[in-house]
Amino acid sequence: MPGILLVLRTVFVITTASVFYQLAKLIFERPNFHIVNISAIITGSIIGICIIWVEIKYSTRFLVGIFTVILGLLVGFIASYLFVQALFLIPHVNMMKDIFPDEYQKIRDLVNVGITFLFCYLSVAVLYRTKNRFKLLIPFVDFTKEAGDRRLILDSSIIIDGRISNICETGIMKGNLVIPKFILDEVQSLADCSDKQKRIRGRRGLEILAELQKNKKLDVTIEPQTFPNIKEVDNKLIALAQEINGIVITNDYNLKKIAQLQDVGVINLNSLANALKPTVFPGELIDIRIVKQGEEAEQGIGYLEDGTVVIVENTRRMIGKNVSVVVTNVLQNNIGRMVFAKLNES
Repeated sequence: MPGILLVLRTVFVITTASVFYQLAKLIFERPNFHIVNISAIITGSIIGICIIWVEIKYSTRFLVGIFTVILGLLVGFIASYLFVQALFLIPHVNMMKDIFPDEYQKIRDLVNVGITFLFCYLSVAVLYRTKNRFKLLIPFVDFTKEAGDRRLILDSSIIIDGRISNICETGIMKGNLVIPKFILDEVQSLADCSDKQKRIRGRRGLEILAELQKNKKLDVTIEPQTFPNIKEVDNKLIALAQEINGIVITNDYNLKKIAQLQDVGVINLNSLANALKPTVFPGELIDIRIVKQGEEAEQGIGYLEDGTVVIVENTRRMIGKNVSVVVTNVLQNNIGRMVFAKLNES
């Protein structure tokens, strides 16, 4: 595919240069290798390269919008042509030809232009608003983004967390990873911070970014937009997601809620991790090692293999021992999951 694109782009530049060369010859009527014609070839080549640069930089971002407009215009032109032809077949409308013989063609042209604009506008507007449901309108045609074309926008919390690198290695998250410039600046400022803990987190984030960029399976891009008129980083992330039709990847519970309120796609990694944990139910028997005492009297604390905290009644004196317990309750919240249990006395 890249080879075919290279050939097409080369042919496009050559064609653009040739068109400018022919125009220069036609307008100025100079010999073949005159400086004017050579300048026209260079100008045409530069314009062709600029068009290709715009295509490379922006085509993937606005692909859905471009196809929506093209399809809308095509539908609008066809519908308006058929409507106008049918309209002027009506006898009463066609009588205008006898009533206004001199103005008939002008009236017809004005009606044709007006109806064409109306139908094109309606077609583009309707298709753009329903672009995520094209499959329902046109069988076998779907302009929604495929999973591999999704733009996944990373925020600073997910970068510093570090798990995103391992998750991407598994192939679960398919798509183009987008690192906003303002998020990169935020991580960089943490890495340069005088506070030791923040500096460690910032440097860890930069290491994770380096790992992601080295991964040949991933398409990682730096998004240069900084949205200077927006102060809050969370609002910048949401604005970027809305502009490029992206999905925000975060660990921030508040950002998740704000994004959902504004109909922006969001994946919370903590929620994903909790969803992947094995489920335990009240009444289930599990074997666990009591590792430390709990906050309440006689409570002991152990952990499941996935790190879930298990609080067991009357096991404070059993620290360091493996015991069989019965699950009594499971508490799930936005932070994680907590299991309550008691000794199995049967």
